Amino acid sequence: MSTPEIAPAVVDADFGPRPPRASRTSALLIAAAVFQLGILAWMIAGTMMMFRVTTAGYVQVVPVDPRDLFTGEYVILSYEFSRVPAGGIAGLPGPYGFENREAWQGRPVFVELIPDPARPDHFRAGPPGLAPPAGGAPYLQGTLESPTEITFGIESFHVQEGEGRAYEDAARERKLWARIDVTSRGWAMVKGLAIE
Repeated sequence: MSTPEIAPAVVDADFGPRPPRASRTSALLIAAAVFQLGILAWMIAGTMMMFRVTTAGYVQVVPVDPRDLFTGEYVILSYEFSRVPAGGIAGLPGPYGFENREAWQGRPVFVELIPDPARPDHFRAGPPGLAPPAGGAPYLQGTLESPTEITFGIESFHVQEGEGRAYEDAARERKLWARIDVTSRGWAMVKGLAIE
């Protein structure tokens, strides 16, 4: 008597062991999180590198009217050089009105920072112009926003709760100075406030 031959088992691919899908999904989620963290780190590092080499100094703050009650613990800062002079901006013919706003609104404006001889870390501003000053002097780059105002990105500063009133009072008395760091391209950041 012979033994019956047993046919080899056929393995159905649909019922065989499957690789866990959770590991592929987890890997995709981890890769997405790493990518997002990398973008965030790149943005922070870019800002830090931009302000790595700066000119530091103080500029005087002038009072702002009217007072905005909805700014919380931010101090609103204004400067003499934030105002368009009566004669306009050198190289940009006026008047700056609604009918010709395409010619002036949003234009980059440059203001040279001139050190005070008595206090070299305190600056006053030269007249605004359409080009950076020659000779490597420190300057601010702003934007002509309205017929009377140039913005530089240093018009507010966050302070600890309860300290804003003292800074606003000092600005009214013209005793408030903003400590700014300025890059070689004229971009500025407020680093602190000082009452002198």
